[in-house]
Amino acid sequence: MKELKRIQSFLQQVAGAFAGVVEIEIGIFSSDLEVIAGSGYFEKEVGTVYDEGCMTHKVVSSSSDESIFVENTAHAVCCAECEYSERCDVLAFVMRPIIYEDNKIGTISLLALTEQHRRKLLNHYEKMQDFLSKLSNLILISINAKRMESKITTLMNQFKDVINSIYEGVIAINNQGIITSVNRAAEEMLQLDQIRVNSNHINELFPDFVVEDAINEHENSDSELYYVNELSYSGPDHKTLYLFYNITPMYEDGRVSGAVLTFRKKEEVEEMANRIMKGNKKCTFSGIIGASTEINEIKEKMKMIAATDSTVLIRGETGTGKSIFARAIHEESPRRKNPFVSVSCAAIPATLLESELFGYEEGAFTGARKGGKPGKFELADGGTIFLDEIGDMPLDFQVKLLHVIENKSIARIGGVSFRDVDVRIIAATNSDLEEMIKERKFREDLFYRINVIPFTLPGLRDRKDDIILLMHHFLDYYSVRLNKKIKGFEEEAREALLAYPWPGNVRELENAIEYAINIESNYQISKDSLPERIARHYSSSEQVGIEDISSLEEKAIKAALDKYGHSTWGKEKAASALGISRATLYRKLKKIEENVS
Repeated sequence: MKELKRIQSFLQQVAGAFAGVVEIEIGIFSSDLEVIAGSGYFEKEVGTVYDEGCMTHKVVSSSSDESIFVENTAHAVCCAECEYSERCDVLAFVMRPIIYEDNKIGTISLLALTEQHRRKLLNHYEKMQDFLSKLSNLILISINAKRMESKITTLMNQFKDVINSIYEGVIAINNQGIITSVNRAAEEMLQLDQIRVNSNHINELFPDFVVEDAINEHENSDSELYYVNELSYSGPDHKTLYLFYNITPMYEDGRVSGAVLTFRKKEEVEEMANRIMKGNKKCTFSGIIGASTEINEIKEKMKMIAATDSTVLIRGETGTGKSIFARAIHEESPRRKNPFVSVSCAAIPATLLESELFGYEEGAFTGARKGGKPGKFELADGGTIFLDEIGDMPLDFQVKLLHVIENKSIARIGGVSFRDVDVRIIAATNSDLEEMIKERKFREDLFYRINVIPFTLPGLRDRKDDIILLMHHFLDYYSVRLNKKIKGFEEEAREALLAYPWPGNVRELENAIEYAINIESNYQISKDSLPERIARHYSSSEQVGIEDISSLEEKAIKAALDKYGHSTWGKEKAASALGISRATLYRKLKKIEENVS
């Protein structure tokens, strides 16, 4: 509508600048379905008028004022119905209506056009929603400011709030390289005093930064730089920081008037990469590494029961990942937006267990907090509570837990009334509960209450297919984290890892790989870099042949491709699930094809 057209130039600057900050494309449409402003691909679409089959038309014609979030356009019903779906490059998006004076005048969207940006949109969804909300508010304020010049001050304050809400550091410079603005994240990251740093030249912060290159660069660019905090207000500590940064030129009257630098610490970027390699921020079944038949069957069955509220009991040896599977059940359930509260029954002293789980009222005992304290069950209300090592729960307390399961209510210590709680219970143990029942160490009636849907996770030694996957996954993860350039395993080291029985399961394997990467000085893990117990066991046991290892790798790769497909996107997802790089996957596929031919 005309309100957005009036501030089109401003909106284009906002879209270009902020897209560089959040590293996801921005698109702004009017209710007439015209592209008003955008970044990247959508900047080229400015002025284009879409037909009524597009998503903006659905949003502005809907009776709802809520945002639309599509995690994967390939599987979304709303996208399947869109007449642009076959030629649309968008992988995921968040679209929010722009509402002015109770009318929907258009939409603003964050759009992921690459898998990397899609992951960022998923992993930082809440922050992206908050960012989009503030940006929408900024647009409304700018519309009013166009009508009323007295609103300019408010507009700039809102603009500053948006900048300060971003977790990346932001520094603005003019075309002479003089710093004109610094956001809060940059101040904290670089330990700067804004009063002191404003009006300084950018080279006082970053000696190697070339202002001419930044000003003459007409597209966003990415690079690395280092920072020595000589302008710090925190003392003489001149520790060097390594940063990844992005430059976005700023324009005024068609000419470059300066640039915006956005940056993050190198270790934070690497840590983000580590989290992506390790799986989704919210642990789902797709993020659990494993291609063995046993694990795939368990994941499929858990997906089926995730949508229910039935109590689940997960059994398995120490280190098999019981807590990860419990979290995945929660994240795949309708309760995923509510809390997941984990309680280790073995770690809490028996005398404190009741207050930890049920809470207490003010004055319930000496030292009780003023106003009382909610317990874990109250904190988990609407969500899931995970009772780990439930076999270590004291016998007398088991009666109280049984009451909670049967009545869906709890009473705080010192309280006189019961509080209803809506909680799904997932329990886990490595104990033989049936034997404990015989020994009168565990209540039989509680056992039947928690054993509604039982699962038993296999030990790592019983699923050798997954050892190969996990070896490479932990290798990639810790090589980045420990800044090592280790690319693989020597054959003898691989055989030793496969021959070992892994009594500590996945946790022990992860520790062994982390140890080896710390010790190894070459580009491949050798047997001598493995923990001594693993090398010693290999020397005294029957060795696993190279054919066995190749067979396990090939089986794991085929299983991943069967799940995700053979397209470029599918191979990228398969490589991520296998814990290896895409280049490594292609190399192994080529080797498999050569062996077949």
